[in-house]
Parts: sequence; C-alpha cells; structure tokens
Amino acid sequence: MSLASTAAAAGEGSRPARATATREAIMAAAIRVLARDGVQGTTTRRIAQEAGINLGTLHYHFDGKEAVLLSVLSHLLARVQQELATRFTQPEPLRDRIDSLIMFIRSQVEQQPDEQVALFNLTLYALATDGSQWLAKKKYEEFLALYRQTLAEASDVRDGSLKPDLDGLANFILTGLVGILLQWLATANGLRSHQAVRMLVQAAQQLYLPSHGDRA
Repeated sequence: MSLASTAAAAGEGSRPARATATREAIMAAAIRVLARDGVQGTTTRRIAQEAGINLGTLHYHFDGKEAVLLSVLSHLLARVQQELATRFTQPEPLRDRIDSLIMFIRSQVEQQPDEQVALFNLTLYALATDGSQWLAKKKYEEFLALYRQTLAEASDVRDGSLKPDLDGLANFILTGLVGILLQWLATANGLRSHQAVRMLVQAAQQLYLPSHGDRA
C-alpha cells in the first residue's frame, strides 16, 4: 500500500471519531446556550459560535434547531443513564437505594447545573409551544423509567422480599427532586437544599417501605 493510500485509509478511519467529537462539542455548546439564553434565545448560529465551528458544519450534523433540541434531550438522558449504571453496580437494599439515588442525583446536578437549567428550559418551551407538549411528557416518562429501573435493582426487590409500588416511588422521588433542585438553582442555598433532600429521603422510605414486619 502506498503512503498516499495509507494516509487516506487513516483519514477514513478517523472520520467517525471526528464526527462524534464534533457532535459532542455541539451538544455541550447547545446546553450552555440553552442554560444561558433559554430556548427562545437559542439559535443554531449561537450554538455554532459557542462550539467554535462554522454554521455549515452544525447543519451538516443537524437539520436545524428542533433537531438540536431533541438531540440535547436524548444526550442528557443517555448521560444520566450512564451515570446511574456506573454508580449503582453493587447490591443494596431498597432503603439504602432510595437514599443513595436521591443523594447521587442531587450531587450530579450541583456539579453540572447548566444541564439541569437546560432541561428546565426545554420543558417550559415544550409546554408553551403548540405541538411540542409531547417533548415535555417524553422527558418525564424517560426519567421516570430510569429511576424506576434503578430502584427495581435493589437487592430485596430483585429477590422478591419487597414488592413496593415502584412507579409511585420513582414519581415521588422525581417530582420531589424537581422542586428542590429548582429552588437550589434559584437561591444557591446549599444548606436548605441538603435539608430538603434529607427530608425527601425519609419521606420516601416511610411512605414506600413496609413498616415492622409487613413484607411481601
């Protein structure tokens, strides 16, 4: 094989990696722009500028703004799924799983607040835009599914010792966290957020775990 052929082959092999890196840069830029400017202020031009690429490159990967918004949602959901899978590898009873799940989600949001703001902005945009309400529902349903799966993998749920209302528990945790995290984003009051999260843990355990010996 000639040097030219070798170089061409190497270029072909690196194209998927470059494309993936470019899409990742676009997603990161879109999240920052969404958090800073809201959905109405987010344009493909601003995203391209934030990502340090030209507008043509962005449109090569995405048809337009709506396609970027949908991809941001899928990107963030995939990130949460990966983070949960990485974090929850060891068996633990549901009581501990409730605690660790809630505290883990809180810590992740505090480390990456722009992602949560972007999600809130996407949700409000979807609810206010005719024909886009399904996007808000999709976001909540998919997050609920992730939470439910994480709770379902608790050791005493998997072995059948407990048969809790996992749908209700996942929804209780999600809706509780949404309010707590929105308050933290608005006030930056870490102490109040920590206290509210601890109360959410205790309430979830008391409401959805059997008392005394009332096990399935």
